[in-house]
Amino acid sequence: MHPLAAIGLVFLGATAWTVTILTMLILLVKARRRPPAEARRAVPGAAVQGSVERAE
Repeated sequence: MHPLAAIGLVFLGATAWTVTILTMLILLVKARRRPPAEARRAVPGAAVQGSVERAE
């Protein structure tokens, strides 16, 4: 393999890993900042329970 091609592949791999790690960190931060009400809405059935509790 040509040395420049190998160096290019290393840089592409490093860039892909960097983007992957940054994306995961951003998603983790967003998930931790979500208010508890929004977290409950993400669970199926929680919205149904909440509407039943309000009706009582």
